Amino acid sequence: MKKLFARLSILCFLLLSFIQQGWAQDPQYSQFYANQLMLNPAFAGAGEGMRIAMNYRAQWVRIPGYYKQMAFSYDMPVFFLGTTQGVGINFTSDVAGEGDLTKLNINLNYAYQLEIIDDNFLRFGLSAGIQQASIDFYKLRFPDQIDPRGGFVRPTNEPFGTFSQAVIRPDVGAGIAYFNEFAWVGVTVNHITQPLETFSDFGGAEARLPRKYTVTGGINIPLRSMNSRREVSLTPVFLYKMQGEFMQIDGGLYINADPMVFGVWYRHQDAVIGLIGIKQGPFSFGYSYDYTVSDLTQGISGGSHEVSLVLDFPYYQRPRGMRHRRMPCPKF
Repeated sequence: MKKLFARLSILCFLLLSFIQQGWAQDPQYSQFYANQLMLNPAFAGAGEGMRIAMNYRAQWVRIPGYYKQMAFSYDMPVFFLGTTQGVGINFTSDVAGEGDLTKLNINLNYAYQLEIIDDNFLRFGLSAGIQQASIDFYKLRFPDQIDPRGGFVRPTNEPFGTFSQAVIRPDVGAGIAYFNEFAWVGVTVNHITQPLETFSDFGGAEARLPRKYTVTGGINIPLRSMNSRREVSLTPVFLYKMQGEFMQIDGGLYINADPMVFGVWYRHQDAVIGLIGIKQGPFSFGYSYDYTVSDLTQGISGGSHEVSLVLDFPYYQRPRGMRHRRMPCPKF
């Protein structure tokens, strides 16, 4: 019984630590180009016209209380007084753990485009909104609930009355992007104000969400095609993220054979990712699967599934003489 009690105590401690660590960092998508407002506010209005993006991700599906992530965004270019700008709004939500730790983010995005030399552009972006977080404390389990014989059967003495079930915090981000006909690179800073991530008045600086720094870029390489009506290209890409003590490097390659898109990614010490997508008119649909290669192992995690749907419509009311080149980055 002592061994059982020790094992249950360690398991409970690990679960609580896992929840705390997951709360300290942002969720991530493998198809981050499918919802570009989450990646960089400078991408607002960088599509052909009005753009709608929807994403869903189920992460580590064999783990009880696995992450469920959803996102929706709308953006469009705006032509005003001879300038090209962009506006957008995005919603993201995720649910983690058996305590139903739920986060909802709502952000407004604005971008301004500047042509520095022929066909070379800079875009500057700002993002501002709120984070709303909630949790069901009564679904959590604590060490004082463990009975050596019966398991988690005792009531807890944790002072839930001193905690709030839901909190709302402001959040601000900024980004910059350079692009031309074939290449792009962008830098983003999220959570500039480092919003508090606690349900109580305690925690101080350690309970703040760290700033997240993201650098991403790539190049689109057109290829000759047996059928000139089909667009064929290779697009090598990279992504670097840093948030607190967490750092991540991704590298990947897209193969575009209109209307199909195939992709493969490697997320350093985490996963190998395969992608298949199809583009038909304004519609783009993608599915990707993450195969876990970290110490968590594929057998424990069960991998991660992700789907995306993007609607990218042409802009029919562009003022005469205004140029608008969409960024060459992928749609998935």
